Amino acid sequence: MENKKYTVKCPECGTEVEVLRPAVINVQREPEYKAKVLTGELFNEKCPGCGQELQVVSRIAYHDVEKRMIIYFRPITSQEELNTFDYEGIRSAIEDNFTQPNYALRVVTTVNELMEKIKIAEFGLNDGVIEIAKFVYFDIFTKQFEGVGVVNIYYERRDDKDALIFFCDDGQTRSIFISPDVYAAIEKRFSAVVNAIYTSRVCMVGRDWALRMIKTYSKLEGEKQEPIPDAKPEFKLVGSDN
Repeated sequence: MENKKYTVKCPECGTEVEVLRPAVINVQREPEYKAKVLTGELFNEKCPGCGQELQVVSRIAYHDVEKRMIIYFRPITSQEELNTFDYEGIRSAIEDNFTQPNYALRVVTTVNELMEKIKIAEFGLNDGVIEIAKFVYFDIFTKQFEGVGVVNIYYERRDDKDALIFFCDDGQTRSIFISPDVYAAIEKRFSAVVNAIYTSRVCMVGRDWALRMIKTYSKLEGEKQEPIPDAKPEFKLVGSDN
């Protein structure tokens, strides 16, 4: 396994900390790294000078041969990095050097997005369907919780069911189970695009992608679309039985 060396400065004591990080993770060859990614352990480092816990993120290509998936993690930690983010360059570089058919090729920019993609694949779900489902439940959420903003929504597996976790600006975290009927309806309605993202094309399948797909389908003239079933949602506070 190829490792790269990074040097970071501790914000507490100023000690320069040298960190080794893998450039490529093949989870069949190094299965222990899957758990390290999902727990966040891979990105944590302790400063030898003062003991401060540091989060050190670095570029990683996460490869799961069994799931036929490669996730390229390109962290963005500043506005400058966001302004210079060359998605097209990354897409071209990966597609020009990758010839395996029917792969999910993803680009993510945060640790949480990386974890989420791995979890979605682990339970055999389509991440395109999940991203569109977030909009379905977000619309319901805004009607039930007027004045409460949503900071992020992530997929999670809870009580052996597929769920979405809403991180809200009121300091509360709420969860909702994804109805199998809702998942199936989205998969059927958007079948062309949610299947196309598993054909070895590099995609950033997230909020912006889902919004584009929803807008595109809503504008198709003569498209007969069955309504998404009533989700009958029950949002629950995370950590509460109520």
